[in-house]
Amino acid sequence: MSRLGCPRAKQPSSPLLVRGAVAALFPRVPSGPALRLPRRAEEPIPAVTLEELKGAQLRIKERSAPGPDGIPSSALKIAIAARPDIFLRVYTMCLETGVFPSGWKRQRFVLLPKPGKPPDEPSSYRPLCMLYTAGKILERIICDRLEAFTERPGGLSEPQYGFRKGRSTIDAIEDVISTAREAIAGKRWYRGTKKYCAVVTVDVRNAFNSARWDNILAALRRLLVPDYLLRIIASYFSARVLDFTTDKGPESYEVTAGVPQGSVLGPILWNVMYDAILRLNFDGDVRIVGFADDIAVVAVAKHL
Repeated sequence: MSRLGCPRAKQPSSPLLVRGAVAALFPRVPSGPALRLPRRAEEPIPAVTLEELKGAQLRIKERSAPGPDGIPSSALKIAIAARPDIFLRVYTMCLETGVFPSGWKRQRFVLLPKPGKPPDEPSSYRPLCMLYTAGKILERIICDRLEAFTERPGGLSEPQYGFRKGRSTIDAIEDVISTAREAIAGKRWYRGTKKYCAVVTVDVRNAFNSARWDNILAALRRLLVPDYLLRIIASYFSARVLDFTTDKGPESYEVTAGVPQGSVLGPILWNVMYDAILRLNFDGDVRIVGFADDIAVVAVAKHL
């Protein structure tokens, strides 16, 4: 354990293995058409409030490992408490200009070995991206504003239980079980109410790192998210860089897709993009229950 309470990542020694893990985990995805949203003169952009700033920094874990700048979360929180006016100006300017600072878009990549896995395979390591704490606070401010649209009526689908307040895996499991319990209740014979229930679970390989940015932005537009939030999220996606180290020295990799694991915005942006899956229409009594990228297709019918 490090003195900040985070596990020390034991990096593989082979540069080819590290590069292979990076290439496998972060696929090259061609980008769609660029999002062009000229600011409308009448568009109001609310300034970041002291309440928003304090709420965002309180939700950053103090014992989490620092980002590439090496500044601990606890030190940044002290700075915010001493001069909140500086941070309010910076974050408000980011929203007004639609620019997510390029420095905060660099992420330091480390690999954590999975127990009992062969050390010479990229899949034997769990990826971890270390992000700038100052950038995480800006992400939290954006995320809190996005939730006003995703959690309102007509926002995210009810059967999505992942990454949402007041919902858990237990709720998702209970949703599926209650549907099955209701289906098999009653009698099987003629005019009986008993039915069959089939459940198929689907797992998407490397889902979070493969999410297309243009699909996420299109989904945000369907939710009628304000243009200023669309602009800064488009900026958040652009020119992202992954820094990693091998025994031959530091290297970098351009990221072209995905929601950064360990980021604040990643979960809500994933839910927004994946929402279309949960809204698919099927013939008969078929529904989808989801928890993040794991989904269960639940079908109920009188006859097999």
